[in-house]
Formats: sequence, C-alpha cells, structure tokens
Amino acid sequence: MALLFGPAPGSREGRLLPAEPAALFRGALPPADERARLAELREFGILDTEPDEDYDRLVQLAAVVCGVPIGTLTFIDGARQWYKSRIGVPVAEAPRDATLCAHAILDSDRLLEIPDLARLPWCERRPWGASSPEIRFYAAAPLKTRDGSAIGTLCVMDTVPRRLTDAQRDSLGKLAKAVASQLNLRRQLRIATSTDRLTGLPNWFHFEAQFDATKPAKGIVCFVRLKTINQINSAHGFRVADALIKQTADRLRGLGDEGVFIGRIKRGLFIMFFPDVDGDTFGSRTAPELAAQLQVPYAINNLSLVCPVNLGFAAFPRDGETLDAVVNAADAALQVAIEREQPMAFFDKSVDNVQSQHYRLEPQLRRALRQEEFVNYYQPKIELVSGRIAGVEALIRWIHPERGLVPPGEFVPALEATGLIGDVGSRIIQRAVEDWLQWRAAGLQAPRIAVNVAAAQLRDDSFIDALQSALARAGGAKDALSIEVTESILIGNMERAIEVLKRVRALGIPVAIDDFGTGYSSLAYIVTLPIDELKIDRAFVKKITADTAYEGIVRTCVSLAHGLNLKVVAEGVETEDQARMLRKLRCDQAQGFLYSPPVPKDQLQQMLKRV
Repeated sequence: MALLFGPAPGSREGRLLPAEPAALFRGALPPADERARLAELREFGILDTEPDEDYDRLVQLAAVVCGVPIGTLTFIDGARQWYKSRIGVPVAEAPRDATLCAHAILDSDRLLEIPDLARLPWCERRPWGASSPEIRFYAAAPLKTRDGSAIGTLCVMDTVPRRLTDAQRDSLGKLAKAVASQLNLRRQLRIATSTDRLTGLPNWFHFEAQFDATKPAKGIVCFVRLKTINQINSAHGFRVADALIKQTADRLRGLGDEGVFIGRIKRGLFIMFFPDVDGDTFGSRTAPELAAQLQVPYAINNLSLVCPVNLGFAAFPRDGETLDAVVNAADAALQVAIEREQPMAFFDKSVDNVQSQHYRLEPQLRRALRQEEFVNYYQPKIELVSGRIAGVEALIRWIHPERGLVPPGEFVPALEATGLIGDVGSRIIQRAVEDWLQWRAAGLQAPRIAVNVAAAQLRDDSFIDALQSALARAGGAKDALSIEVTESILIGNMERAIEVLKRVRALGIPVAIDDFGTGYSSLAYIVTLPIDELKIDRAFVKKITADTAYEGIVRTCVSLAHGLNLKVVAEGVETEDQARMLRKLRCDQAQGFLYSPPVPKDQLQQMLKRV
C-alpha cells in the first residue's frame, strides 16, 4: 500500500505521487518557518477556545463526504496538536508527534494521505490512549493561511485501510480552504473590533485580554495623556493631530521592551503595562526616560510640534490586585499629574484620589436629588451703615437621612465632578424663588436672594431659560434674585462668561464676583466684566485688624469697586472690630457669623419679622 501525496487541495490538476513510507519519519522536524507559523497561529486567537458550530459542521461534512467515522480540525501548536472540532476523538489535544498532522503541515499546497498506517511501523495507531480506536487510514488537507507551512489541518481517519476517491480528495481540499477562509475572515473581524484603526495598537478590550492571558505576577500600569492634542487639532487640523498620535504610538512601541502591553484608549490617551518591573527602579529610570522621549518635538508636514504629556503610574498588585483596580489607581495618579500640572505622578494611597471618592458618592447624590434632600440655607447680608438685612445668600445643605446635616465641603466638589451640579443648581434657584414668595406672602420685606452658579451652569445653554422661568414664577419681580460666580469660573472661559453674564443682567438680575482677591484678580478683566458687586474673600477680612497689609488690600478693593460703581460685600465677618474697620473703609455690606450663620428658611423668616 503506497504512501500518497495528493495534489494541491481543491485543485483538479496534478496527480498522485507515490512514495515509500520511509519518506516519513517519527517526530517530524519543525519547519524552517516555525516561528512565523506559530506567530500566525497566535494571531487567530483560536487555541483553547470554546466549540464552534460552524467549524463543527465543516468537520462533520468532511467525514460524511469521505465516508469515515473520524474527523478533526487540528491546530499544531509548539508541543501539541489541539482539536478545535472533533468527531470520534476522545481527547481535546495530543502531543505534537503523536499523529501525522505535524507532517501534513510541512507542505501547505498538497494533501497528505496514508492508505494504511501499518506501513509505518513507528506510527502510533492508538494516539489517544490504549482504549481509543486503532487508526489505519489518515488523510489531511493543510490549513493554508499564508505562504509557508500551514497552521493546522482538516483531517479524516478510519479504522480500516482505504483510499479516497479523486472527488473525495477534491472535496476535502475545498473544505480545508473554506475553513482557512473563515479563519481569515474571523481574524480580520477580531482585529477590526480589538485594534485601534489609527495606530494599530490594541484597544482596551484587547489590552485587557492580553493582561488576562499573560497573568503577570507584578508590573507597572502607565497612562499616557497627550496634553495639548486638542489645541494642535484646532491649530493645524485633524490630519496633523492624527499623524502626531500615530508617531506617539510608534514611540511607545520603541520605548517598550518585549512583553510590554500598549493600548490606545481614546483620542490622546494611551495605556501601557510593564510586566515584571520593580517599582523603585521604574520610577528612577524608566518613567523619566518615557516622559523625556515623549517631549521630543514631532516632525509633521514641515512642522516641529511639541506635545507635553501627563503620565500616571500605579504598581500591580501593590496599588490594585486586579487590572481594573490598578488601572483606576493609575488614572487617579494621572489626575494628580493634571491637577498639579506635572509631567508625571505615581499613585499614593495616602492621598487616595479625590476624584474616585467623588464618584463613589455619586449614587447617594442622585438619590438625594430624587428625594429632595438638598435644601437651601440662607445667610444674611447686612448693610453696614444701617444694620438692616440688605440681602441673603442661598447656600446648599444636604440633610442626609442617617447622617443628618452634611457639610458642603464633603459633597459640593462631588456634585461638580460628577456633573450633577447643574441639576442641583437649578433646584436651588427654584427653591429660592419659592422661599422668596413665601416670605412675601407672609407680609415681609423679602430680601434679594443671591445664588451661587457653577461653571457647568454657565456652559449650559438652558441656564438663561432657567433664570427666566424662575423670574416668571416670581411674577416678574426683578428684586428676587442675583447670582454669584467665582473668579476661577470666569477665567476658565472669559468670552463665554461675559456673553452669559450680559444676558443675565439683561434680565434685571445683578451679578457678583465671589471670593474676590484669591484667584486671578486683575484690574484689566474687572473693568470688562458685566458685574454689579465684588465680594471680598474672608481670608482678607480675617486679618484686616491685625495686619496693615491686609487693611490696605481691602481698602484698595473697596476703592476699585466704588470707582467702577460696584457694591462691595465683605465675607467672613466674625468680630465687631472687623465690622468697625469695614465701616471705616466704606465697605457697603458684610456677612458672617457676627450677624448670623446660614439658617433654614423658617429661621430666616423669624429674623425678617424682627426687622
């Protein structure tokens, strides 16, 4: 019985070439392109995957067409052959040299057929154990996915010697081609869904899969943020920005040693994992080198562009025992680098990221908003000359069902970080108008209520509509509301702020700058802003009687404001000496614990009755 090498799979041309069994030897040597072949096999991501109905049907069809009881779709790994689909085979894998598939992959252009394995004395005819069926017939069509050796076979076997007909050989070859085509199609789909198209780097899901498959014992996670990519995009166009992102990906590939995982998360954000790296050594050498290399100018379209970076690092498993946990820690470090305007930062549990605390609080804040647990407290503004209540400031408080009154410092930053400040701010305005109307209905001289406005509200196109709606509920009374904004909010987007504040004042609502003097105070921008009032920060008022420098600062602020026809309100007044000095400096109004802490609406109503 001859050993047969068939024609190219699926081809009607060619002829059977007889050969002696001695042409095959025990334990086929690895092909010359073994490394490339194995790399190709890895790219398919098919090893050790779950059964697949499509592949099962093709194996069943091959067995039926060839009239045999046994069939497999086999992939040849480094030391084993693994069966993706199998009929009549009791095991999922076997040693690579146990059967003939290692020989079949050597020539990806021809089908290998052994009519009777008894002609090969060295061949193990029970490759899956003593209780497995004895194999006498074997035929395999290589799974050709590139030039060179195949990654596996579609093979059929029988327990009796036999030969395939020409039609059966042709069908087996065509089915092997169908398998190879499906493999390639699925690989392309997997690459499309797991790879960033611009850079060719893995996306987050692929990055996560790499981490899980490798199961590293330790390492460093790094976030890389291109700090000015949006500005580069605006100045030079998206193609230049894209080219810079691609060059960054290339630099990261070059900086990462073999085994380093690199992925792209979004527009200007990359993630890296350095396995088996010591944190101290990484921090002293690798991290600074990474930061320095990424600061080198990029050459794009005859432009030399510098794009500063922020890097956030965290150690696995020290800073997080899972990938999610250590990535969160690295993100927290990145936020620290951004906030401090530093090139890089390492996660520090002693200063656990405030951002994560904010987001952990978010579900409670949403519940509090639904349950109307946020309430308005009011602190009077006192006219220094007459001592009467000239206005009040609305201050948000959280009445927690278990904790009681929660200090605003614990939750207001979280409202801003989570984006809930807009909804809560709108509710503060609505409740302020309701309380103002209630005081009026009680026959009282209801003071104007100043409401603090966050940056998110100024950016919201519906903010002006919300104010108009509030004024309508107040019957159009223009003495019901005023708003207060901080200097930092204004500086964040001066043009937008000026536009919005002009529209606010057009409604008859006065505007005050809160905490004046603590941030970016500048005579140049104060002159241009559409405002009505300056509020001097409590830090200056606190030392006004003890330090002549602070007295001079307050004097200058009052003089500046009056020169611009603005009212001046001093915050944080706690002593009569401070009030006396403010009257001397001709400050218009004051608020602070000397007069009253923030109080609920009913308590303020009692104060108004005593006026």
